[in-house]
Amino acid sequence: MWSLQMRAAHELRPASEPAVASTLMRAQRPAPDLSRFMYQAVGAAWHWVDRAAWTPQEWLAWVDRPQHTLVTCWVDGVPAGYFELDDQAGDVELAYFGLLPGFLGLGLGGWLLTKAIEVAWSLPQTRRLWVHTCTLDAPHALANYQARGFVVFDQGTEWRRLPTQADQGGADVEDTR
Repeated sequence: MWSLQMRAAHELRPASEPAVASTLMRAQRPAPDLSRFMYQAVGAAWHWVDRAAWTPQEWLAWVDRPQHTLVTCWVDGVPAGYFELDDQAGDVELAYFGLLPGFLGLGLGGWLLTKAIEVAWSLPQTRRLWVHTCTLDAPHALANYQARGFVVFDQGTEWRRLPTQADQGGADVEDTR
């Protein structure tokens, strides 16, 4: 797994506009069902499992805080991707970021990451923006973060048990981060 950070807004290297018309919508009220939907829809392909068993109350507790920001990306009237920020006293984590499977390869990833970084730096106390990624994420995730100006500050290896169709018990995979 890799931990990356950006220490100043001027370090952002913006991506080009996407080839498709896109709209960003920032949740103006706590939206636990939307957060859960996006987490599941985006994260399924990348084995996001840490919140899979969360209760509705846990989802509400996550989004019903002033430190939480949820922004969705829409293309042709349907959700295409999202990001969630978690402001930890000025150290803002890009907690979740990604595109739904049907929107990969359209140039949205770099642009949406650019927008996430801009929103993070617009928060009043931001002094650092950070994110984690790993080998289980989209193939271009690490390169996208680095292309936008993030730099690696830590890395390590974890093991995860991932379910497989052939073996309901799961399979151990190396999660190099």
